[in-house]
Amino acid sequence: MSKVKFNKLPLVYSIPSVLIGTIINDKPNFTTIGNCGIISVNPAVIYISMEKNHYTNKGIRENQVFSINIPSADLVEKVDYCGLVSGNNIDKSQIFKCFYESNDKIPLIEECPINMECKVTKIIEIYDMEVFIGEIIETYVNQDLLTNGFPDTKKINPLIYSMDNNYWEIGDFIGNAFNIGKNIK
Repeated sequence: MSKVKFNKLPLVYSIPSVLIGTIINDKPNFTTIGNCGIISVNPAVIYISMEKNHYTNKGIRENQVFSINIPSADLVEKVDYCGLVSGNNIDKSQIFKCFYESNDKIPLIEECPINMECKVTKIIEIYDMEVFIGEIIETYVNQDLLTNGFPDTKKINPLIYSMDNNYWEIGDFIGNAFNIGKNIK
């Protein structure tokens, strides 16, 4: 098998397409990112990473809170739009129906099947990026997307981004984690 060098491209799969929400000038603003991941499950800590010049960063720094909204694949056009235009130039406050739970500075998107409220615990500057470390205050999931009391990935149908600038949907179930490997003896 031959391998091809890909010049340090971070080919990590899968990359979630998420909508980050914050309040700027008393209005909700959302941007689309793929740089989002879990740091710890308990305590529930997550990171998001954006270029320092993003308009959304201003609201996160000012309020010290933000939302992570997990869109389903049927929201692909709105998700892409939120990544194409800047809140500096376009008012994105009416693109989605917002709701608020614990804090009026954390806009959550009703159309997204999963929403997380986060409070900033640390900001790290690295190169031209800002990494926001956030402790999850609360996670909300649409009740109709649960199976046996747990979020069902197939029902949620999260939007996935790939480094070749394409969007994807989740594929088929192939096995249970921490179980299927037991077949190897």
